[in-house]
Amino acid sequence: MKKINLKEVPVNRYIDLIMFVFLLIFPLLFSQFRVELMGKTMVYMLFAISLDLLWGYAGLMSMGHAVLFGIGGYVLGLSYTLKDGIPEYMQRVGMQEIPFFFKPLLNPEVAFILSIVLAGLVAFILGYFIFSSRINGVFFSLVTLALAEIFSTFISNQTNYTNGSNGLESLPRELFGYSLELNEMYYVVFAILLLIYAFCRWLMSSRFGKTLEGIRENEARLTFMGYNPTQFKIAAYVISGMIAGLAGALYIPMNNFISPSDIGVTLSTYVLVWVAIGGKGNLTGAMTGTLALYWLQILLSEKISDLWLMILGVLIIFVIFVIPKGFVGVLIDRQYQKKAQKIINERKEEEAV
Repeated sequence: MKKINLKEVPVNRYIDLIMFVFLLIFPLLFSQFRVELMGKTMVYMLFAISLDLLWGYAGLMSMGHAVLFGIGGYVLGLSYTLKDGIPEYMQRVGMQEIPFFFKPLLNPEVAFILSIVLAGLVAFILGYFIFSSRINGVFFSLVTLALAEIFSTFISNQTNYTNGSNGLESLPRELFGYSLELNEMYYVVFAILLLIYAFCRWLMSSRFGKTLEGIRENEARLTFMGYNPTQFKIAAYVISGMIAGLAGALYIPMNNFISPSDIGVTLSTYVLVWVAIGGKGNLTGAMTGTLALYWLQILLSEKISDLWLMILGVLIIFVIFVIPKGFVGVLIDRQYQKKAQKIINERKEEEAV
């Protein structure tokens, strides 16, 4: 049996291990208020992973990724508001019965599945028209940015059906009909995050993942070799969309509230910053960037709320100009350079002998 050389293990694997162990024991160390915040953080980490698949591996920077997150969140959130009949905000406008297009949401189990499927379906439709039209680069980013603003405005304006800018509040902490305590919900989210991470790690190390990296680096060369980049980009967008929809669905029982401010340009921008600062294209950076920056925001907002955005702006500028690969990306590069230098030195010694 071949022995594992711990020095050869990628540094981001150590970071992953430490991070998941920390998340596992977190409820044992901190108050329920902090546990709820960390549960919400894990939902955002899952959301960041979905963007990293698209941006970090396929090179497609979506500036409106919160649309897919919002679809998942609102589908399940609306289902919960319909549990006890016609919601109060619908009654205020004179509705006497639940609209026919909301009938599938009367079953929370079906609604949970629909939150993932619909997000994937929207991603497929958008991806098909965008990538078939050969819209790439900054134009793809601008199209998705516009979609985020349109979706947020649409949800805000549909007061009769979504309660508009007031959002959906007092939502129950339950999944598949089971009412859960905070710690139970926390560990459900933790387990799902771990499973999705493992799935994405496997997927990105497969031929599919390597092909996405090839598209990111040189799409024209891949086309010349007989691949169809459009199909791979659509597939990546669908998988990314379904994970984002799953994150949005988990946000509902973890946060008990959702509004248009949770699904628009603001969240889309935040997740871009989290992934960029952590380091894209390795999954670890997306998770650690989200964990570090979201908690930095929480802690600084409690102390110096007026300066938080200024500090974030300075941090973004620092990363762009000094470490464009992100913090985790820098660590991975340094380990690779040390390994390469070691091989070069060994060959020089062999040649000298």
